[in-house]
Amino acid sequence: MVKNLDKMKFFAVLFLSVSLVYAADVVEELKQGNIQFSTQLYKHIAKETSDNVILSPLSVQLVLALSKLGAKGETAAELTKSLHLPESPDKIKEGFKGIISKLKGNQYYSLDTANKIYLNDGYLINPEFLKLAQEIFDASLESVKFAENVKAADTINKWVESRTNKKIQNLVDPSALDKFTRMVLVNALYFQANWSLPFDEYATSKRKFYKSEKEELDVHTMHKTATFKYAENKDLDAKLIQIFYQGGDITFTIALPNKREGLGALEDRLSEVLLPQKYGSRRLSLYMPKFKIESSFNLNSVLQKLGIQKAFDPNGADFSGLLANDERLVITNVVQKAFINVTESGTEAAAATAVTFAVATSFIPEEPPLEIHVDRPFFFAINQGSLPLFVGRVVEPSV
Repeated sequence: MVKNLDKMKFFAVLFLSVSLVYAADVVEELKQGNIQFSTQLYKHIAKETSDNVILSPLSVQLVLALSKLGAKGETAAELTKSLHLPESPDKIKEGFKGIISKLKGNQYYSLDTANKIYLNDGYLINPEFLKLAQEIFDASLESVKFAENVKAADTINKWVESRTNKKIQNLVDPSALDKFTRMVLVNALYFQANWSLPFDEYATSKRKFYKSEKEELDVHTMHKTATFKYAENKDLDAKLIQIFYQGGDITFTIALPNKREGLGALEDRLSEVLLPQKYGSRRLSLYMPKFKIESSFNLNSVLQKLGIQKAFDPNGADFSGLLANDERLVITNVVQKAFINVTESGTEAAAATAVTFAVATSFIPEEPPLEIHVDRPFFFAINQGSLPLFVGRVVEPSV
C-alpha cells in the first residue's frame, strides 16, 4: 500500500513539473511574438512621424487579443497572424494568463495593467466571452450609455486616469462614441520605478545634444559613473547600455547609434535591437539626457497595414462572440496614449489603449571608466525580462 502511494506521489510531481515547463514555453513563445509585433508596429509609426515616440505595443496587443476572444473565422485568423499569436487558442489563453500574472508591482516598483469592458446599456454580453475575459485578462465589466457620449467618455477616461496615476488623460474623445457604439475595450499599463543607482541631481548640467549633423541643442543632461551592462554591436553600428531599476528584473535599455544620424538605420533593424545582446559589465561615465514624452496615436491605418483588415470591414468583420445577440460588430477606432518621464531618480511610464466597437552584478577590478555621451537621437526600451513594456525614441529631449 505504501509503495503504491509513493508511486502516486511520484507521478503527481512529474505531471506538475511537465505542466510548469509547458506553461513557461507558451509564455516564451508569446513573448517572441510580442517582439515581432512590437517591431512592426513601432517601425510603421516611426515612419509616420519625425518626433519623439513613446509606445506600448504590449498594451495594444493585450486589448486586441482580448477582442480576439470574441472574433471568429477570417477576422480571428487575421488577428492571430498580425498579432503574432500562437495558432492554438489554448496556448494564447495560457500565455496571456502567464504574462498578465507577472505584470504586478512589488516593494521595489509599481507595475500595473488593467483591462476593462464597457458595454452599451441594455445589451447583453456573450457569457462565454465574459468568462474568458475575466479568467485570462482579469477584465471587469461596466455598462454605460454611449448615446450620452460626453458622459460615457468621461466615465472611461476617469477610469484610465485612475489606473495610470493621472498620466493618461482624455484617451477617448466623445466624438468617437454615439448611439451605434456597442462596446469599448480598454487596457491601461502603468510603471514607476527608481534606478538601482540613481543619478545625482547636482551632476546634472546643460550639455550639447546633436539632433542632426547641423542642428544642436542645449539639454539637461544627467551624469553617473558606475558599472553598467554594456555591449557594442558592430553589425548594428551601435552601443547598447542597460540600466537596472530597483528590484533587478526590469531594465531601461538605450540603443545608441554610433553616427549622429544613425537612428533611422538602427530602427530598420529593430528586431535585432530587441533581441538579447552580448552584455558585459563595464564601468562607464554615462551622460544621458533627462526627457519627458507624451504620444497619442490613432492606430486604425497602421493595424490595417499590418494585416488586420476584416476587423475594420463593416461587411467582413465577425465579432459574433462578443454580444449575446446577433448584431454585426466592427472595430471603428483603436487609439493609444502613452507617457514617459526619465529623471535622476528613475522613470514613470504609462499607456492606455482603447478599441471601440460599433454595429457593423559582481565585483570587477577598477578600470578607467569609458565615457558614453547619449548626445544624439536614440532608441529606448523598458523591458521586464525579455518582454518589452514600452519602446520609443528620443530625437529632441525636453523636460
